[in-house]
Amino acid sequence: MAKRLIDWTVSGSKLTMGRYINSETPPKVLEVFEIAKLYPDFSKFNGVQQFLIVYGLKQKLADCGSSEKDASEKAILAKAKFQDFVDGKVVGVRANATGAKENKIFAKTMKENSQVVSLDGLQTKKVCFPETFTEEDEAKLQEFYKIMFKHSEKSKGSKASK
Repeated sequence: MAKRLIDWTVSGSKLTMGRYINSETPPKVLEVFEIAKLYPDFSKFNGVQQFLIVYGLKQKLADCGSSEKDASEKAILAKAKFQDFVDGKVVGVRANATGAKENKIFAKTMKENSQVVSLDGLQTKKVCFPETFTEEDEAKLQEFYKIMFKHSEKSKGSKASK
């Protein structure tokens, strides 16, 4: 189970984000969000309307800092997200973007590259997938290195004669 870092409280039209300490100790206030900046008539709404607004606001403010492990960093991100809402922006830069899509593409490319019997393919396989790198692969890789060395020597010789 994840460790609780944040405690939320509502008083009037103020939503308070605090650093959770324990159940007997009041949280240390990190940020206070004035809901009336978004909903000027918030205090006139019925309990259900207020609950739904607070629930959604807490959800979005918490989500934007979900990748952070420090409560103060979460508060900084939540403050920026709340300001986006005040400014009328619904979507901003995802603070908790994992890069999973990019990582999958990279991993797929590396895997495909490692399956090709070429200098790049064998080097990739040796570095990224050493558990599948065989003695036969090593022998082929050494052949490629020899070919490269011979080519390099030829290139040096032809440049020297010019």
